[in-house]
Amino acid sequence: MNRRLMIVGAGAHGRVLADIARSAGWEWIGFVEPGPMPADSERAGTSPRIEGELDHPDAWLDGVDVFAVGLGDNHRRAQAWARCLELGLRPATLVHPSAILLGGAELQEGAQVCAAAVIGIDAVVAGNAIINTAASIDHDVRIGLHAQVGPGCHLAGRVVVGEGAFVGTGAAVTPGRSIGAWAIVGAGAAVIDDIAEGAKVGGVPAHSLGPLSG
Repeated sequence: MNRRLMIVGAGAHGRVLADIARSAGWEWIGFVEPGPMPADSERAGTSPRIEGELDHPDAWLDGVDVFAVGLGDNHRRAQAWARCLELGLRPATLVHPSAILLGGAELQEGAQVCAAAVIGIDAVVAGNAIINTAASIDHDVRIGLHAQVGPGCHLAGRVVVGEGAFVGTGAAVTPGRSIGAWAIVGAGAAVIDDIAEGAKVGGVPAHSLGPLSG
């Protein structure tokens, strides 16, 4: 590919996206910081090379076509997504070659699917959503904008994960359950009931862990 992909965030998830992009044939991949870089940047002279800051596009925007947001925090990822769209960039859909997409599965523009993930028949993954390593998304599941499904999660058929919701590592969700927007499901939880918008749950079976802080 001869297009220029800019990844927002050069931390762990940003590096994962760069690896996926390289495996898909992207030849030019750059990184920008989501916020101000320290004057004595700890990454100076190291890999990956930082092209600039998201809010100062004059330093890096020229020639860039598409973007991906490499931030693990869903709120920060949503903010960076909106900013990149304001700059006129188009989101890249990134899928690791080892991921499996079954018949009718739909990845909307900007979806991110990591290694060994499985997307079932007629499932839909929205833009800027992350399906992490070895997660399984069964038939007719709906994953919302900016949502994140952690490594090793298992979502049964017809599950709905709302906008910005986070499903932690190894969690399991039974068929037809709904996880509300910006809710958090703790690692290893077993979700057998619907989860309200903004709720925080964990355990087996999943139960309320109290209000979200902040």
